[in-house]
Amino acid sequence: MIIYQLMVPIGLALFGVGLWSAPSTAMAERECSIPTIVNAEDLVSHSLACNGTQQAIDARWQAQQLRAEVSGYLDDPKLTVGVAPQTLGDERFDDGYIIELSQPLPWPGVLSLRKNAAGAQVGALEAMRLQGQVNLAKQVRLAYAQWQYHQQLLTINHHHQALWQEFRTVVRAKYAAGTAGKSEVLHATQGYHLLLQETIELKARIDRDLSEMKRLGNLDQHTRIELDTQLPLTEFAVEQWQLSTARLDQQPRLQMLNAQQQQKSYELSLAEKDRYPSFNVLARYNSLWMNDEQRWVVGVGVNLPLTFGKRSRLEDSLRAEQQALRWEQQDLQAQLREVLTQTHSQWQQAKDVYALYQQDLLPLAEETLTTAQDEYQSGSGDFLSLLTAQRQLLSTQRAAEQALRDQYMQFSQLLAASGVVFKTDLYDNASEGTSNE
Repeated sequence: MIIYQLMVPIGLALFGVGLWSAPSTAMAERECSIPTIVNAEDLVSHSLACNGTQQAIDARWQAQQLRAEVSGYLDDPKLTVGVAPQTLGDERFDDGYIIELSQPLPWPGVLSLRKNAAGAQVGALEAMRLQGQVNLAKQVRLAYAQWQYHQQLLTINHHHQALWQEFRTVVRAKYAAGTAGKSEVLHATQGYHLLLQETIELKARIDRDLSEMKRLGNLDQHTRIELDTQLPLTEFAVEQWQLSTARLDQQPRLQMLNAQQQQKSYELSLAEKDRYPSFNVLARYNSLWMNDEQRWVVGVGVNLPLTFGKRSRLEDSLRAEQQALRWEQQDLQAQLREVLTQTHSQWQQAKDVYALYQQDLLPLAEETLTTAQDEYQSGSGDFLSLLTAQRQLLSTQRAAEQALRDQYMQFSQLLAASGVVFKTDLYDNASEGTSNE
């Protein structure tokens, strides 16, 4: 007897094939090719749409969605065909063959649990996708802050180069007149050349910052990044802070843990269902039987789940994983709450420091340098006072730009700690939560 078995994809035969095709590479490259970017938030949006790592996460999420859609279907039926080869061509016997069609049937409720477990996995991947967007937006803003910070340092550097050129002219004139020593000329020349060295370093850093932004945004080499010349002053109102602290349960990382807990719950229910038998219905036609009444056979097969030990161990393992996820969730809630508080404190500190520089320290340093310069030119002041005043102004201007950079960077960290990509998402998520209630 020769027997052939064939799995019959009924879903394919009856309903057709659903094809999903990703956009072509050429189309994706055209959509991600942009000649100029002039706004930081546009750079964030472009990076979310074109960053390779983020698009890979999105594709995996879509793939899991498609798998989840078919996870609740029955297994394919099985067709078995057998033939008695020695009856073929023998006039003494009719051709002998056996045809059997069988369909596995799981215990009631198993299919819905499989679909729910797959849906929970989709939810976990979606939360991972959202967290990836949050992290990417933060990285883009941090790279942008570094680039603008170095740009401003370069502008300050050029301003002080011009100052040192004036100092050198005055010092040389006083040296020629015999009212200044050679050491003052050398100090002035050295100070100017130190600024030239810093120019080289800053230009190299700016190039690296540009390269990092292009990497994050998957930008073409020829794309020009012409963003605002100043970092924007960022505000985080009390209302937004309250929204951030009140929506911890909407954080993508917590949503991911919730989805994983749901998945483990469904898997545990499936493991418990595995204690019950599954069925297999069949219909068979056997032409080898002499009587026509005996040729058709219908029946039901049942498996016997006798090895309860392995099932108990699997259930205990799933319960332990659920417990681990609950502890992780508790720890993550505390971590997110305190990170949000600490980041807000750092942002407020940077904001207050920058305001202090703008209102008091910068005007004072500029006035000190102007006074020292006038006194030195008139002969009532010495070169050391002029040198000290210039260095204090340079240090104060750098510190002011660093405070502005820190304020913007902490604002970016604050958005990420709130679990959102854009500040407006705080209100959107809050309204969605209200409508769901």
